[in-house]
Amino acid sequence: MLTAAVIVAAGIVGCIWAASAALGHPLWNIPHGDFAGPLQGSVHWDDTGTLIVASAVALVGFLLILIAVIPGRARAIPLASGDDALVIGVPRRSLRRSLGWLAEDIAGIDRAKVRTGRRSVKVKATTRLRDPAGLRESVQAVVEDRLTRLDPLWPVRVKVRLRRKEG
Repeated sequence: MLTAAVIVAAGIVGCIWAASAALGHPLWNIPHGDFAGPLQGSVHWDDTGTLIVASAVALVGFLLILIAVIPGRARAIPLASGDDALVIGVPRRSLRRSLGWLAEDIAGIDRAKVRTGRRSVKVKATTRLRDPAGLRESVQAVVEDRLTRLDPLWPVRVKVRLRRKEG
């Protein structure tokens, strides 16, 4: 964000200066010797080094534009609503917490950690029970039921891993 603000500010200042200089009345008189210094007489635009540096600067600029244009990871999972013009979403962090607490409410589960992906939910549950028969299926059923009630726009696959903790 800061990089974009600096680039925009520099572009605006450059445009104002160029427009005023084109009209014959530059707002700021900038001596070229201050910028070029000793390079002013020895470096030319058609030199190989100058072209390499200009290409590198152009590449960095292109990469910054590309980073700004490509969308990042969605912060919320979109949910269906009754209205086609309205899409609501639940933040991934809130969904992780809610599903984790829901899994921990099941008798026999000591701890549950939830990770959300684009189209998947992974639950890592820990139990101290010696015989955790049916516990994994219970966690999966509860999580799938909550996701079904939330009604995401695309199907979400649930994967549950149950680990037995000694002690």
